[in-house]
Amino acid sequence: MAVTMRRAEVNWAVVGTGLLSQSISDDLGLTPGARRHAVGSRDRERGRAFAAANGFAVAYEAMPELLADPSIDAVYIATPHATHASIAVAALESGKHVLIEKPLAVSADEGRRIAEASAASGRFAMEALWMRFNPAYRDLISTARAGTIGTIRSVRASFGLPFGAPGSARWSAARASSTLLDQGIYPVTLALDVLGRPSRIHATGLLREDGVDLTDHITFEYDDGRFAQLSASMVEYIEPTASVSGTDGWMTVPAPFWAANEFTTRAGPIPQALSEPHRTTYERRGNGYVPMLDAATLAIAEGLTEHPLHPLADSVATLEVLDVIRDAMSSPTARPKEIR
Repeated sequence: MAVTMRRAEVNWAVVGTGLLSQSISDDLGLTPGARRHAVGSRDRERGRAFAAANGFAVAYEAMPELLADPSIDAVYIATPHATHASIAVAALESGKHVLIEKPLAVSADEGRRIAEASAASGRFAMEALWMRFNPAYRDLISTARAGTIGTIRSVRASFGLPFGAPGSARWSAARASSTLLDQGIYPVTLALDVLGRPSRIHATGLLREDGVDLTDHITFEYDDGRFAQLSASMVEYIEPTASVSGTDGWMTVPAPFWAANEFTTRAGPIPQALSEPHRTTYERRGNGYVPMLDAATLAIAEGLTEHPLHPLADSVATLEVLDVIRDAMSSPTARPKEIR
């Protein structure tokens, strides 16, 4: 007779009550072993209303109160970019596990602070880059690495959607608003996962006087001739699809590529590649965050401090590349930035 082992439960707190927190809360309700326990919000009434509507037991207005709650095991940080590192470090030092909405932090140095706090506390920490846990994305990467389309030579990926308006939170320098950190991280991650760290980076875009980047146009160059063409925008549409191309074929991901549950592979002789596409499709779980939340909840229950699919070293390495891109954008007439 088969014995079913019950997974240990993890009590979650969600900090933030925006649209993202709503999606995360919905998917926590679908995640085995995850219990919705607390909400953190600077607006007490909004926090209480969010908690009541989404099955949380309690709402807190102040972070010290939330972090002092012994019933909370893990904290999902869904606050502005500028606050990620400080909240994550405080939570880790309070003995809580953390799942931090991407980007992990606004710079590689801040990312390293989080990694150090995780190591010192012995608590789980991970960037909530849900794309990395999407079954279709994982299959895309493994299929490409397996040589299905031959030797991989290039990547193209874009994430351009006109979010909000100039006065919205997405456009706030004080909150470290950034197209690169919010949208551009997805094309950059795809390129790094498929091609690895580039030799040189060229980047231009539209920057406001306060430093908020509104559009990003990025080229990765490799010494062997491989390349990636990446773009992102918060003020205009740039077709939010992606492709990976090789010597024997190519793979395409429909919009929105970072959340797609399918991809198409075309390979072989030219007539076959053009006329015989192979479509791979996966069932979506919830809003798409369930695979990531499931992986994080299980890792925490098992006592892990990182997840092998998305360790902190990967997040910090990506932030290092984003730092170089930001530097290149600030001096667009300079030669492409060399990567060390």
